[in-house]
Amino acid sequence: MTLLRAPLPLRPGALMPSLQSISQSAAITPSIHPLAFATPSSRSAIAPTPCGSRGYSNLGSIERSDFYQAAEAEGVSPSQFKRNILRDKDVLLSGLPTTATPADIRALARESKTANDVARIEFIYTRALRPTGKALVSMSSHVRARAFEADAHGRIVGGRMVAANLRSTDDRKRFFLRTYGDWPASYQIPFDLIEYEAGKLVLLRNIPKDTFEARLEERLANRYDIKPQDRWRAKRSSYAGYLHDSKGYGGSHDAVLGGVLKLDKLHADATTTSFIVRCQTPSEAMRLVRRWHNTYFAPATFDIQDTGGRYRVSASILY
Repeated sequence: MTLLRAPLPLRPGALMPSLQSISQSAAITPSIHPLAFATPSSRSAIAPTPCGSRGYSNLGSIERSDFYQAAEAEGVSPSQFKRNILRDKDVLLSGLPTTATPADIRALARESKTANDVARIEFIYTRALRPTGKALVSMSSHVRARAFEADAHGRIVGGRMVAANLRSTDDRKRFFLRTYGDWPASYQIPFDLIEYEAGKLVLLRNIPKDTFEARLEERLANRYDIKPQDRWRAKRSSYAGYLHDSKGYGGSHDAVLGGVLKLDKLHADATTTSFIVRCQTPSEAMRLVRRWHNTYFAPATFDIQDTGGRYRVSASILY
């Protein structure tokens, strides 16, 4: 009986030439990691996840290469540190010129997406309602807030260098409480008017204290388009007087307002006071400012020779 031998490639311990070539090429070619072709920027944009911490694997969405190192430095958990970052949606600007407008602040953003993400601009005022050169910009996204901070910091506006600092929503409340919390409660309506009618309000300063609202409104209504007397309702959003009495905050105003609102005197011996004029449109407010700024109030009644120019009116728009 003749025994047939198996072909050489099929004998035990022998490999087929094709398999042998594949194994040799695999031994020569190093293994390729999925991140081997990742660019340095893409690797740094994802926070490294420690081994064995699957619960924190979703925290890599925060674009910080030192995410876990920063969380450890602040002494908080990664999840708490992420919540802190997501609340950083406000940017405090300082060093602004007193004539800055909301358009000037939006122009600080280098991208249109960042400028369109600006949800709110709040200028900080003194008790005389003069701009302090500070403004708090609220954004809709924490990513755009960081981009706006980087764009605005160090920029020149009106010959002055602007400083930008990122703040959280909790810092925003503490900032306004520290700024306006101990002010008289009579500032609530003026600040809420600025909130809802920004750009349409004109502040007239250095007007004689004995001037009545009705008399000034009658004088302005013949030449300017101001709002008529009506019932005004709006949510209370100002922190003025909050530290003295927080009752009613978050509720609604229910007042009867006309086209002119008289403000309280800054001190008991003041001979002048300020008025807020409510115009129908921003263009009408600008027209009133051009006509009244640096003019004398009723020069026929208050003679400049007798008053020494005490009643020289200063007009500006409230934003």
